[in-house]
Amino acid sequence: MVVLLWDQPPYFTVALPMSPVSDAPSRRAETRSRSDRPTPVRGFSAVPAGAPNARWEHYLIGSAAVYVAIVTVWLVSLHGRSIDFFGVIGVLRLLSPFPVAGVALYFAWRASRELSLDLGSRKFWRLLITVLVLVMVTPWLRFMPILPVAWLDTTVRLSLTLSGPLLMLVALLQLPSAPHSDTDKSKLWLDIATVVVGGLLVAWYNLSTARLADGPLVQIAFQLLHVLSVLDLVLVLVASILWRRTALIPRANILVLIGGALLVRFLGHVASISEMHGGEGLPDLGFVVRPAACFLMAAAGWLSSATVMRRDVRPSRDRDGPSVSILPYAAVVPGFALLLRMAFEERHQPLLGLVLGAAALTAIAFVRQFAASREAVSTLAEASARDSEARFRSLVQHSSDVIMIVDPDGTLRFASPSMSTVFGHEPSRIVGTNLLSLLHVEDQQHAVQFLEELARSGARTGAGSPGVLKREWRLAHSDGSWMTVDNVGTNLLREPVVRGLVLNSRDVTEQSMIKQQYIHQAFHDPLTDLANRSLFLYQVGHALARGARQHSPVTVLFLDLDNFKTVNDSLGHAAGDRLLVDAARRLASCVRSSDLIARLGGDEFAVLVEDAQSVEEVLVVASRIGTALSRPFMLSGKEVFVSASVGIARSSRGESSDELVRNADVAMYVAKTRGKGQHVLFEQEMHDAALERLVVEADLRRAIEREEFFLEFQPIVELDTGNIIGAEALVRWLCRERGTVPPGVFIPIAEVTGLIVPIGKWVLRRACREAQRWTRERGIAARITVNLSGRQLQDAGIVDDVRQALEETGLDPTQLVLEITESMLMQNTDVSMARLTALKELGVSLAIDDFGTGYSSLSYLQRYPIDILKIDKAFVDVIDKGGEGPVLASAIVALGDTLRMNTVAEGIETEAQRGHLLTLGCELGQGFLFSPPLDEEEFWHLLLARGSRVPFVSRRLRDNGEQQAA
Repeated sequence: MVVLLWDQPPYFTVALPMSPVSDAPSRRAETRSRSDRPTPVRGFSAVPAGAPNARWEHYLIGSAAVYVAIVTVWLVSLHGRSIDFFGVIGVLRLLSPFPVAGVALYFAWRASRELSLDLGSRKFWRLLITVLVLVMVTPWLRFMPILPVAWLDTTVRLSLTLSGPLLMLVALLQLPSAPHSDTDKSKLWLDIATVVVGGLLVAWYNLSTARLADGPLVQIAFQLLHVLSVLDLVLVLVASILWRRTALIPRANILVLIGGALLVRFLGHVASISEMHGGEGLPDLGFVVRPAACFLMAAAGWLSSATVMRRDVRPSRDRDGPSVSILPYAAVVPGFALLLRMAFEERHQPLLGLVLGAAALTAIAFVRQFAASREAVSTLAEASARDSEARFRSLVQHSSDVIMIVDPDGTLRFASPSMSTVFGHEPSRIVGTNLLSLLHVEDQQHAVQFLEELARSGARTGAGSPGVLKREWRLAHSDGSWMTVDNVGTNLLREPVVRGLVLNSRDVTEQSMIKQQYIHQAFHDPLTDLANRSLFLYQVGHALARGARQHSPVTVLFLDLDNFKTVNDSLGHAAGDRLLVDAARRLASCVRSSDLIARLGGDEFAVLVEDAQSVEEVLVVASRIGTALSRPFMLSGKEVFVSASVGIARSSRGESSDELVRNADVAMYVAKTRGKGQHVLFEQEMHDAALERLVVEADLRRAIEREEFFLEFQPIVELDTGNIIGAEALVRWLCRERGTVPPGVFIPIAEVTGLIVPIGKWVLRRACREAQRWTRERGIAARITVNLSGRQLQDAGIVDDVRQALEETGLDPTQLVLEITESMLMQNTDVSMARLTALKELGVSLAIDDFGTGYSSLSYLQRYPIDILKIDKAFVDVIDKGGEGPVLASAIVALGDTLRMNTVAEGIETEAQRGHLLTLGCELGQGFLFSPPLDEEEFWHLLLARGSRVPFVSRRLRDNGEQQAA
């Protein structure tokens, strides 16, 4: 179906809903033919809208369409009527195509003179003019003799009649989309041969079976119609092939119109054959289609001129399809159909001709298919090769990696364009030079070895498996900087196209820098940039190996900053970090450049000293470090004093790096216990003691699970009467393996490990339970004193632990006294104040143990809710010695009296000490003069015998009561 889509003047486009097929060679030829012409903007005509000639032609083609419609209706109405050829109606019928043919001649003449068209298109329109003239002339030949000799006249008439289709075939083959290669031409002529043989076979059948009217003229006309039908079908085939190969939309539309005209002629001839087949004489249906065919030719000529500057390209989906037309194969079907039909008819039929015709059709079809298959294979191979080549070229041209081909001696034979973007070197300038000249001096020898190994790898792996190796080196950028390059080499010396070593090089400078940073971070402390524990142990191991070969000792100094936690707690962690950085700088100034300094974690540092032949040299270094770190540090505008405890360990035979560092750590721990700011040389006994501490710690953890602890109670008495008003609970450990372990052994270990918290929780519950039993069975309240460690006071759950112990045992909070040491008041003062205040709110009393031995200030003492001051045994021991012995004890008692606190003297062993304390005004005391620590049953019997019958009231509560009474 042909659809005319009218647009704004002066042109229209034609669309045909078919499945077109493209032909790449023809499109390339067509492109070459029009490559020298300017391409207008898509969607706009080359002829200005409103031009007089364009508008006139527009009206002319429209009038022709109206004329054809009217004439076609008139001619259809005449069908079946007896018409005199020489009458008026007969003449008008013969003249009916002339006006449209004239219009077609005009537009064909216009197109043939259009210089914007290619030479082949102009030739086509010139030949078409001749064809149109023949179309106008040939209908009159049947009425006007040309030559006097009959057979010669008939021959000339037939030649003129047949020359029109043949000239049309020649004209179509002049178009740019016509086949040009030998393969395409062979396929075209095979298709034409198939259609001709099939058409002639059908014509032969019709001629042998038709019932024609009498007369030679009818016989000749019938045969001529068959020949013309076959030729028309060939032209339709050629037009469809050309349309399929055309890439431009306007030219494809023109071929649609021309093909439509040819198809109309073919249908007219077929209708005429059908009309004559029944014996009706000369046909008149052929007259009906002639005006329509001429109009389609006129429309094609008009469209060619109107769209001469249009370059709209057909979509690829409309052109990329099978290159084989189905029309030649359709021509094979009638031959076999006729053969089958005549084989089953009973009367004698000319089967030999049909068989030969069917065989010829089959042979042509096979040859055509074979040619198409070969072309398809060749086309696919060429397309694959082109795609592969284009893909490889595109990858090489746009790859971010640099591809180089070098000889085994390093001569550069090829470099991809990315060489200029990645390394800044133009490939054309460096090709022919040696690759080694671009490499860092330190990497050149490694590159030579790499190329030699890569060249040998091909011989080892064989021809089918090229050798592949990887290597990194530094390559000079054009700006003079060095870039780290990762290279993957492939041995293609045996490849005929390459014959070299292919290097795929990638810039990994940034990745290399990041890798180096990661390695540095993995082995260095991020704060001080010193070596960390991993690197230090690694270097100690290497030093020990060298020392074993050279018989030279290796020394490790292990340092820990004293009072560093106080700096963090008071000034913050930022100040602590600055202190660590300054300490690292001072350490670096105290050792040699060959010595290694490391930060092992927290405030712990270590120094590796090699080639120190005597202990005195090491001690000098340790003394220098201690002196440097003892100088004040300026932090947040304040002078901060810290010191360092240094442990020293020297290597002996068979020690590992871990053991040497561990020995130095043990010596540092001993230095801390002996007094901070010292350095101690490791001795084997220290290691044994450290092992003992580990064993004790392990046993202590099991003791908590097994509850191997028990309590002893030392009475607290009134000094004037000797009555017992309470007791101090003292924890003891009865180990299953060791027996009784002294508190001085396990309490420090429990403090350091944090095990003192669960032990203290158990002591608190057990002591409260015993005090409640004493009160319940005697009816008189007795006070119980429990010691709190620094770790317990800093624990967030201490208040809940005390509350829970009081609630579980039912003990009155006023009967519980919690003892803390004087130094605990200075640690985390805000936290300590909050904890003690919360404990005081529970109703318990608070006591300071060993008062006078610490460094608390009176301002802190006044701020804290303290009820009892306990005078240390050191002051009680000298109270009866005369001189200044009683002065400190007297001051503590006076301070307690001033602050309305009770005072309790510890460690009273003689009556003289008791008498002096009574003289000073001290009310309470404890010591071996009254009783040593007793177990639960012994203390219970002592309490029944000597216990006070009146509950003890603290001085602060008693004074508050007197003030309320007054």
